[in-house]
Amino acid sequence: MKAQILTALGESALGRAAQVNAALAANDRIKYYLSLLQMSIARADRPEQPASDLRSERLACGVLDSAFDEITAATRREGECYSIPGCAKILDSITQELRVMAEPVLSVESASFAGRLECLLNRLPAPQDGLISGSAIFEMSRAASGQQDSLHQLVMDLHKRLNAMQAELAEQRLDGAAVYNIEEADRPLIAAFMAGLNRTAPLKFDHPGLATTATRSGATLLIQNDIGETDAHVVVIHVEGLSVQVIYTDVHPERAQFFRDMFKNYPVAWNTSRAGELAEAGADASFTLLTGTFAAPGRAALEEYLGFLGSRLVFLIDWNRARKQLRDFLRGPDRVAVLSWGAEAEAGHRAFLQLGGARVVHQAIEKVAGSALHFGDRLCDVLGTKAANDFMRFVLGAASDGLKQQQSARLIQDRICAELQAHLASEGQRLLQLAGEHAGIIFELATQVRDGVRDIPAGQDCANYEKLAKRARGFEHDADQLVIAAREAVAKRPEYTALFRVAETADDAADELEEVVFLLGLLHVSKPCGEALHALAALAGLLVEASQEWVKALTHAVHVKKAGRQEDAGDFLLAIDRVLALEHQANDAERALTYAAVRHARNFRQLHLYSEIGASLEAAADSLKSAGLIARDHLFATVLGA
Repeated sequence: MKAQILTALGESALGRAAQVNAALAANDRIKYYLSLLQMSIARADRPEQPASDLRSERLACGVLDSAFDEITAATRREGECYSIPGCAKILDSITQELRVMAEPVLSVESASFAGRLECLLNRLPAPQDGLISGSAIFEMSRAASGQQDSLHQLVMDLHKRLNAMQAELAEQRLDGAAVYNIEEADRPLIAAFMAGLNRTAPLKFDHPGLATTATRSGATLLIQNDIGETDAHVVVIHVEGLSVQVIYTDVHPERAQFFRDMFKNYPVAWNTSRAGELAEAGADASFTLLTGTFAAPGRAALEEYLGFLGSRLVFLIDWNRARKQLRDFLRGPDRVAVLSWGAEAEAGHRAFLQLGGARVVHQAIEKVAGSALHFGDRLCDVLGTKAANDFMRFVLGAASDGLKQQQSARLIQDRICAELQAHLASEGQRLLQLAGEHAGIIFELATQVRDGVRDIPAGQDCANYEKLAKRARGFEHDADQLVIAAREAVAKRPEYTALFRVAETADDAADELEEVVFLLGLLHVSKPCGEALHALAALAGLLVEASQEWVKALTHAVHVKKAGRQEDAGDFLLAIDRVLALEHQANDAERALTYAAVRHARNFRQLHLYSEIGASLEAAADSLKSAGLIARDHLFATVLGA
């Protein structure tokens, strides 16, 4: 009626715009009706699943009859047919809305669409007593296949033509958006949305999409963006007063969730349902319909939200393709986390895809990884989850920055290779850090031994030595876990086997010291004293010194690099030399203990304990010496001697 009145008044352009606007609104209602039919039969097939009434979608597209909200839960399957209350009314509504939708297109392209429209409307089923076959609903909602047309395909084709007509009818461009029939108060809102969109739109690079149109329908400002090229991937924004409603459809539910998660800092009320069908030949997959409502506290907050909303759309383009490209490198949740980082950092993933996607990373692996990765290995299994995530963030950022600065693909590839090389080289540093943590445990055990020997003359009760032994067992267990971690790391990086041997050899010292703590409890019961106990204290003190030097050696080893400071290498070698010297002193101290024990032990039991403890402490010192020699040889072979 509005279009007819405007035409009668001579406002043909506005009349045409209103007609197109009404047709696009009819498109929203047709999609709602088709979704309602599909949702109803899906619920009837799985009655144990909770029913979605699509109420938010009904209200968003302007269908006022609340009786439709009851249809999904009330639908029942009867053989090959379904009993859908109000089915005839739904089909009549689809017919009416389809004619409204087709009207502006038929006025200029009647030859190509009129025949299809009448043919498809004539093929609509006539339900008997609310019964309709599932195949009839499928025929309506499926995509076209070959020469066989469908009602849903006609709706999509009309929608594309209407979008083109809407752009043609635009009165003007506002910051890149095609706008018509808007009010002066709408301009700042459209400008805010476009400011956000235009800020991040360059991140799509040469990918098509993000075309925006805006118009007014009654009290509501409508903003529509085509995002990419997929028919089922659209966003429509309704702004009324300080309220913004976003209607978003996507064939990938994971991407819909990603879209929703981008607004975690805004109090958006979301409603999600599964409905519709993918508009691609031969496809039979439903899409997600997501509705989010934001109530702004004021005009400034409203414009800020619209700007943020516009800025997020570019990160939806090719999102699922990017997620698949990350499969060889990251686990499922981590892939989404990296893409989320790309959106938050406004680096995006399109540059990564433009450079070749996974191929860029595989080329870097082939160039610098060597034997570090084998067929079937994922990057996260070799580098570790955190390092792999950090590396892939770097790849996305380097690709985006590089293309924005018009750097050559070769330069960006070289930067990625250098970063991967740094991560692979850091595995050696990580193993040295593990060995350093292990050395700290050895120092704790050696200190327990020294303190346990010193406390014997003080007459400590047996309970204290039991506690000491329990703590020592805990330390020894922690040491074993570090060795296991080193073994797992070296299984994927055999070139670092020497560093595993460092931790493995030093672990013998941890085992010996834990055994000594246990034996001290037995020695304490025999009431030792005199020269033999003093000799044992001297040997225990040497083990503390040796373990301290071992900790120092590994602390410096982490910083020894080809281009590093000479002081680090010198301090490492000095600490290793002290470990070797202390091992010789421990040999002499162990002999002195044996001599004193033979002369002054009270009985054979005490003599045996002195002998066992002395042998274990000397063996611990010998293990530290052997580990030190392995570490020194490794660094000479890989760094110091290079």
